[in-house]
Amino acid sequence: MKRLCVIIMSLIAIGLAMPATSLAAKGEGKKGVKKSDVFTQYDANSNGTLDKEEKDAILKDFAKKPDGRLKRFDADNDGKLSDAELDAIKPGAKGKKKNK
Repeated sequence: MKRLCVIIMSLIAIGLAMPATSLAAKGEGKKGVKKSDVFTQYDANSNGTLDKEEKDAILKDFAKKPDGRLKRFDADNDGKLSDAELDAIKPGAKGKKKNK
């Protein structure tokens, strides 16, 4: 009986650990998101395009943190993301490098 209890507890622990590791492997969660996964993060319905609602979410996040990770998509450095700049966000897009 004791051995059965240990086995069951081990399986529960493994089951609880699996979702956390699978999320980290997919690059989800605040710390797990890779820079190249911006498109994937905002493509909420996973249809391969950024819809109006998804673009609005990008604009909202950019407004909150204009110097954050979305800044690299502001190609003209005007502090705003234009429609063309939003359209440039593709799967794996890294944004344009800025000359300093």
